[in-house]
Amino acid sequence: MSLLTWTILIPLLGSGAIFLNRKRPEQSKYIALGSALITMLMAVIVYFSFNQENTQFQLGQIINWIPSLGISFAVGVDGLSLPLFILTTLLTTLVVIFSWDVEHRAPLYFGLLMILETGVLGVFTALDFFLFYIFWEIVLIPMFFIIGIWGGPRKEYASMKFLIYTHVASLVMILAIAAMYFEGGKILGYYTFSIPALTGVTFARDFQLLVFPALFFAFAVKLPVVPFHTWLPDAHVEAPTGGSVLLAGILLKMGGYGLIRVAYSIHPEGALAYTNLIVFLALLSIVYGAFVALAQDDLKKMIAYSSISHMGFVLIGVASFNYYGIKGAIFQMVGHGLITAILFMGCGTIQHAANTRNISQLSGLYYKMPVTMTVFVLGFFASMGMPGFAGFVGEFAVLMGVWESFKWVALLVVLGIVITVVFYLWAFQRIAFGDVKESLKNINDLKSFEALPLVILVVLTVYFGLHPDSLLQLIDGKVQDILMILKI
Repeated sequence: MSLLTWTILIPLLGSGAIFLNRKRPEQSKYIALGSALITMLMAVIVYFSFNQENTQFQLGQIINWIPSLGISFAVGVDGLSLPLFILTTLLTTLVVIFSWDVEHRAPLYFGLLMILETGVLGVFTALDFFLFYIFWEIVLIPMFFIIGIWGGPRKEYASMKFLIYTHVASLVMILAIAAMYFEGGKILGYYTFSIPALTGVTFARDFQLLVFPALFFAFAVKLPVVPFHTWLPDAHVEAPTGGSVLLAGILLKMGGYGLIRVAYSIHPEGALAYTNLIVFLALLSIVYGAFVALAQDDLKKMIAYSSISHMGFVLIGVASFNYYGIKGAIFQMVGHGLITAILFMGCGTIQHAANTRNISQLSGLYYKMPVTMTVFVLGFFASMGMPGFAGFVGEFAVLMGVWESFKWVALLVVLGIVITVVFYLWAFQRIAFGDVKESLKNINDLKSFEALPLVILVVLTVYFGLHPDSLLQLIDGKVQDILMILKI
């Protein structure tokens, strides 16, 4: 098997080792950490083995699985998938460390984290639609249980809502895949689920107008885009901290990845025909998400709505159909993955220490938790798009793309940024300063297993903010390829 295949399978093997070792539950976190670290190390090797001058899929493997139906186990990475692939291994490793104090059904919890990692890695590397769909569905199962078992008071409701929304979207996606399979077979002269092969097919405009909305809906629910977003705040609020980090950090990126890889790359004419509607939904997500975040008292819910707003940047960047917009959208996905992990981990640390996330019940935390609040405010700055952080690079590039394609529409994007600055600063002022409440006088700062992931995330967020070319050069070639496809 190829290096890439082993990288995908190692977390799954780690989960199997955890479940087979259930009589020693205290060892589950060590097995999970070992599996996650090996997976991340192999992802780093994949990165250094990757030829950035080659824009095609690399380091892959193709095994005929069901030849009679044109189904293969086919995996590979390119400049679009590799950054998200590495991000997945990084965040999974940091979540395992941050979850070090999980004791309730620990083997199941850490085993599910490993299965989740395999599913997401599979989504970002699958080159066969049948395989892509299997990995896509695998991701739903562990997240459903992570929310439903280790979540908050309304965990059952939140987990069911998450599953229903995302599974319905998946069913719509498989119908669109089936349509492409049969229509593509007529054009190619043979039936295949190969993503590269179907990407090379020029489908009729009428067919694209029918299939593109189905694919857009499937990926817009995952992103999520307003008005298909209502599952996300509930899932975030009820999920444990590790679940929220992975949900916002990598699961939402599956939606953006699917839009670029599948919906836009295979159906560019269909995408162009619906551009006005897509831009409207993107602006609605940016501004609505920011306004609703402004009204929240629950710190975690505020961060959840900010994620909806930031994913609106990804959507409008892709919809701009130009170099800056698409490149900014991809960078935004990676940057947001790092930043939102800081925010949710910081929120989890505050909740563990203070036993509340309500902004109205928190004050003076800078005097009691100076390290936590320093990291938290850096996360706020990054999410606000301040220069020097990864969030600025992605948002600035998207703004350039929006201006190039839609001119003054960029002002509405800026409005979303301004509101984001307002709700972050207002929230920080209320929780960080003022008199320390009586209920908060005995709280403690970060634990070591909480500090390590946060420090790593802050360092990476600043690094990509100051040295964005390390990521921009990786994705540049693939963006050029995508633009050639979109120049219809």
